[in-house]
Amino acid sequence: MNRFLPPRSPLRMAWLLAAGLSFAAGCGSEHIDGTYGRRRGSPGGDSVNGTAVLAEMFREAGWKVTSRRFLSPRINDYDTIVWAPDDFQPPGDDVRDFLEDWLAQGSQRTLVYIGRDFDAEVSYWAAILAAAPADQRVEVLRRLARARAAYAARRATMPDKRDFSWFTMHRDPGSRATRKSRGGEPPWSGTWSQGDGIDVSGIRAEIHSRLDPPATRSSGGDRSPYRSEILLQSPDGILAYRLVHRTQSGNQILVVNNGSFLLNLPLIEKEHRKLAGKLIAQCGTPAKVVFLESGEGGPFVFQQEPGSKQPTGLEAFTVWPLGGILWHFLALGVLYLFARLAIFGRPYELPPEAISDFGRHVHAFGELLAGTKDQAYARQQLAQFHDRNQRDTNPPPDPAPRQAD
Repeated sequence: MNRFLPPRSPLRMAWLLAAGLSFAAGCGSEHIDGTYGRRRGSPGGDSVNGTAVLAEMFREAGWKVTSRRFLSPRINDYDTIVWAPDDFQPPGDDVRDFLEDWLAQGSQRTLVYIGRDFDAEVSYWAAILAAAPADQRVEVLRRLARARAAYAARRATMPDKRDFSWFTMHRDPGSRATRKSRGGEPPWSGTWSQGDGIDVSGIRAEIHSRLDPPATRSSGGDRSPYRSEILLQSPDGILAYRLVHRTQSGNQILVVNNGSFLLNLPLIEKEHRKLAGKLIAQCGTPAKVVFLESGEGGPFVFQQEPGSKQPTGLEAFTVWPLGGILWHFLALGVLYLFARLAIFGRPYELPPEAISDFGRHVHAFGELLAGTKDQAYARQQLAQFHDRNQRDTNPPPDPAPRQAD
């Protein structure tokens, strides 16, 4: 068995196809998790677009795996970063500068960037459609059309062409799957296609847009700081390549066109798992790897570790989001104080309490009895009170006068 193939990975993903087939039989679930680029969590951990299987393959190869959703100085503790952003735009300047500084501050470091232009949910429903019975095809077609529409709407935000320090992006219309080379077409090439173990005819990766290596010289005539090496190229375009800085030995950037052979659902294919194994081997000696998870706009960048310096005193009011919360509590406290303040005005005397109210005497006597906490004594006093009250209400009759002798 290939040492990069974790025995649990195919079983982890097999239930996804089983769920779809059971749906086609009329007993399937109502929702397929399509959360993109996450290793764990709900949703995300079992998503067709997740990275849980790839992370497990890293773990089986001896790597220590973790996840982060922002960039901070603690990222220097890791030797490899795997980043599959849920964003059709190229990385922003702040993220790119941070990651390039991270590479420059160490040695034998690897950044794996996986392009976004792929959605495994579309592939999932397309595969289910092929096996769906006639009475379920309409519903499967509806869900396939909905997945394609959502993917196309987000893909429309991708720029037509843009030069970036790591690649040149070309948004080509339409979609095409990689094919076996035919007569007159260039064969598969690249470092990963060489040697034994990879059957390129079993690769089902897709190429939608192109991420080409940066030009040797930019439009302004400046020389690119990177030299490139093709890792895998199909007859339809480049699937993966490697960038090495001209002045930084040992560090590298691995650019993958998209996740069509690295996400959870595509890794069901045996040849895709072999390609993932070559990617892991390309990262070098097993150490610490972090899966960076981000959505549109990229991850937050912190120049100082969040929580490393807690604000004190009035400084807390200037730190977001703690400051906003404290201002709300301050406003509520002021309103409470105003509600509890005394009402000022002309003083007046309250009417004196009546001293002839016998009910107040009874109430006071009851409180005194309750204060003794002696039930027997209280009953005795009440019995004496009722007995005395009865004698006063019904006095005994006067004796008859005696007659004179």
